[in-house]
Amino acid sequence: MKNSIERFNIYILIYISLLVFFGIFFLFSKHEVGNDSSISDWLINYSGGFVRRGIIGEISIYISKLLEIDLRDAIFFFQTVIFSSYYFLVYFFFKKIEFNRLVLLSVLSPIFILHPVAEIEILGRKELFIFFILILYYLLDVKNLLNQLIFKIILFPLAILIWEPVVFFFTYLLFIDLIFFKVTKFDKKCFIVTFSYIFSFIAISTIYLNPISEQDFQLMKETLLNNYNEICYMSCSYVGNQLSNSFSELLSIQSKLIKIEYVIRYILIIVIGFFPLGILLSISKLNFNYRKVIFLKKNHNLLIPFLILFIPSLLLFLLMYDWGRIVHISYTFTILTFFLLYKKKIISLNYESYFYDYIFKIKKSYFIFIFIIFCFGWNPKVVVSDDVASKPIYATPYKFYKYFIKN
Repeated sequence: MKNSIERFNIYILIYISLLVFFGIFFLFSKHEVGNDSSISDWLINYSGGFVRRGIIGEISIYISKLLEIDLRDAIFFFQTVIFSSYYFLVYFFFKKIEFNRLVLLSVLSPIFILHPVAEIEILGRKELFIFFILILYYLLDVKNLLNQLIFKIILFPLAILIWEPVVFFFTYLLFIDLIFFKVTKFDKKCFIVTFSYIFSFIAISTIYLNPISEQDFQLMKETLLNNYNEICYMSCSYVGNQLSNSFSELLSIQSKLIKIEYVIRYILIIVIGFFPLGILLSISKLNFNYRKVIFLKKNHNLLIPFLILFIPSLLLFLLMYDWGRIVHISYTFTILTFFLLYKKKIISLNYESYFYDYIFKIKKSYFIFIFIIFCFGWNPKVVVSDDVASKPIYATPYKFYKYFIKN
């Protein structure tokens, strides 16, 4: 068993290293593109005053000045560091897990770590910081007081300042805290665990109670243009319209853009992409010491609790047009949260389950075919109106060939 784990560790390290290799080159290829959406998000900064999502742009400007390099080069440097760090943390997170067919399909699902590299339009977006903070929290000792102070006072509020929709995924963090601290009822302990997120609440309140004024936004645009020859476009331009971007108006806009075929397509994407992980959730069972945790007392497995955790993110499908990102973010939070519980032996898998038994009876040759088709035969595009992409196992190396060899 030890040899098989070590062998898989080598395979997953090679796979992640390839993704990092291709990812860095794709980041390089697009960091000078004038209309790249991911770069536009990094141009938001505090030169005109406080604005949502401005902190990373401010740091990028500082790096640009410190290293005396172009702003886009500073952004590329920053993206490369956080992208590489996160992907190798994923390797360390899964390193000692005993892999089986369901675990393999879950980890290599095309809506997990493959997705940003296969769809370079979202490569380098700010959720990278969110994932980095999340996996760092899960790799460290959650119950350690110092870690609690660092993450609850600094890093979680920072995540909101970087990309405020992450607040819809804080249900996963609260869920982990309730389990690790064995909160069994609505008492003082439950209040303390919940209240520990007060700084994140302050951060999200600050964002929405202090929208940037038109004058300050114009100052930020002029600073970018005059000092860095950058036009504030796409995501950067969007923050200047946040006063008019009320929830009702966003819902009205989305209702005119969304078609029933898009909804059906993404329901299938979610069902298929989450399917192996969904089976793991359905055959998981809490170990004895955790069966009295609040919200879990009446659940024999984790499928229903995780469906509840997923519900808040559904609002983002009504407010955002890039549904592929939402699926990717939702899956990342779900799989990392589930396997944290599995690694810490808080849950175990029911090996007598029908699904588990059926999947492991499939002939090896058939399973390899299913594995290739499922993991490398498709991936969702970024924008809701786009069809599903095919053959990322071929398309990704071909993009590298087209960008860096053919040209």
